[in-house]
Amino acid sequence: MRDKPYGYRWKSNAKGLDLPILNEQQSLVLMLAKQYLNGILPSSIMNSMEAFFQQAEYNLVYDSHKKSGAEWLNKVAIAPTSQPLLPAKINPEIFSQISTALYKNRFLQVYYRSIHGKEHKAQVKPLALVQQGPSSYLVAQYENGDILHLALHRLLKVTVSTMIFERPDFNLKSYVESQKFGFTYGRKIRLTFRINKDIGGFLTETPLSMDQTVKDCGTEYEISATVIKSAMLEWWIAHFGEDYQEIDRTYLDENA
Repeated sequence: MRDKPYGYRWKSNAKGLDLPILNEQQSLVLMLAKQYLNGILPSSIMNSMEAFFQQAEYNLVYDSHKKSGAEWLNKVAIAPTSQPLLPAKINPEIFSQISTALYKNRFLQVYYRSIHGKEHKAQVKPLALVQQGPSSYLVAQYENGDILHLALHRLLKVTVSTMIFERPDFNLKSYVESQKFGFTYGRKIRLTFRINKDIGGFLTETPLSMDQTVKDCGTEYEISATVIKSAMLEWWIAHFGEDYQEIDRTYLDENA
């Protein structure tokens, strides 16, 4: 017997899922998806899933048999790797328009103000959304073929065109891996340095690159790795202070 008379049923707009009732694991996955995909998936998709999210939350919060699933939400988190910052404020309507254009491969008219206050407008092909720390960026191709990324919080206005474009040969994984978001100078280097073991020991577990090598030098490690030269790299190096000693920096690209 239950002390409190409560029941469970699907909401009227929760259609399209074969399972009549979400089990504990499915409810947990949906709640984690809502938490971590909210700023990445188009708002229309997130809104279409709202009924499922509500049912998943009800499942975990009110069903005593699924207590371990509810507790799991308080057992996992993503910790920041740098000083935490509050997310940049993004106009929800602008984000909705961008996600629609991106999802449907439609041209986008953008009005943008740079961090220095310079404004410009352009018609672009939206290619991807990338989140980096507290900021989100639209990767877009301009009419001259250049691919740039625009901070969503600096967009003043966007208009979705009715015209559909043919998506260019663009690989988001390669774009991100080329350190475009690391304020890159776009050049590969072979970096060799020594670092105090107590400070840089983590690099033996989380290497800088797939080809990293490590040499034990007593109280120090000598590390060599292929990386992209960028402002982010220089900031990363600077925070080690006297515990970092650079030995060699060899440029690997043809224009070096």
